[in-house]
Amino acid sequence: MVESNSIVTRISDWFWTDSFWLPEGVSFKDMEDVPGFSFPKISDLYLMPICALGFILIRFLYENLLGKYIARKWFGIKNKQSSFKRSPYLEKIYTKNKTPTAQEMKEFSTEMRWQEVQVVNWFIRRRNADRPDLSKKFCEASWRFIFYLFAFSIGISILVQAPWFYDTYLCWIDYPYQTMWRSVYFYYLFEGGFYMSLVCTLMYDVKRKDFTEQIIHHAATIILIVFSYAANFVRAGCIVMAIHDISDVFLEIAKCFVYAKYEVLADNLFTIFAVVFIISRLIVFPYMVLYTTMVKSMWLYPPYAGYYFLNGMLLVLQCLHIFWAAIIVRMAVRMARVGKLEKDARSDVEEDSLDESDQNGVMKQNGNSKKAE
Repeated sequence: MVESNSIVTRISDWFWTDSFWLPEGVSFKDMEDVPGFSFPKISDLYLMPICALGFILIRFLYENLLGKYIARKWFGIKNKQSSFKRSPYLEKIYTKNKTPTAQEMKEFSTEMRWQEVQVVNWFIRRRNADRPDLSKKFCEASWRFIFYLFAFSIGISILVQAPWFYDTYLCWIDYPYQTMWRSVYFYYLFEGGFYMSLVCTLMYDVKRKDFTEQIIHHAATIILIVFSYAANFVRAGCIVMAIHDISDVFLEIAKCFVYAKYEVLADNLFTIFAVVFIISRLIVFPYMVLYTTMVKSMWLYPPYAGYYFLNGMLLVLQCLHIFWAAIIVRMAVRMARVGKLEKDARSDVEEDSLDESDQNGVMKQNGNSKKAE
């Protein structure tokens, strides 16, 4: 037992190396609390996983006790039932291949003595049955809306009182010997716990086509939250978190109204989201955050390992901002052309069954349905 504790201690000492996390000549021991002054402590981070478990529990209770009720009673959301004829033969094939080729469809229709269009429809309806229903999507979006609205409210209430929000050069004055407000500590715990909970529920949540990018985003966010807290970059960190939360508030509420079929309201909210996203992520973020961390910090301190790591992770987020901005612009262009918001380009959307009289279009439709996957 003693040897095990010694190994853990050595790993911890190696990981929390002063020369990596802090500027030259600065040690974590220099940042010990004194009466009236509090500094970020590494031990505070150990509470984030516990906070994440709390978020998972609260979300489970919300979705099952309140979210589904709100979706049904307040928004009138009704789940579509995708009916399909039971077929053990096709079901066995489906478990191995959900999107057979046109040639395989032909072979299945011959084997079962079905019309080919019936086989195609069976696979379309079977895939639709596996997709999350509208109630689940609403619960997920409304849960995130509640969090982002609450988180942004906390963040902006902290920032409006902070001199370094109005002059970001102050983020580096006396760094790293900057005392931390108690409210900032809870803000970090709140945000870090939430993103950890998202990682834990990724496989349960509605999967979208940018699933990989979501994983990268959540991982980069958690790493930045942990690193910026441990290295006392909390002033810049608060700005980063608030910038990200504001656009997500409009995105998640827009999704809720999309699922409820309030098209005009959803279109207006999406327009607001697109404008806020472009301004906050592609203008404010580079100016207030990247310029501050990459340029202004060097006015006072020479670059060190932590400097490069912090800015590297922030650049990862900026690349994701550009990726999502391209998707948003494409959706906005389509909305301008057709006059309404179309389905989210990232979503795993429901497919339409074929009209059984449309025999000539089977092959083409089968190819399109495979692309929709």
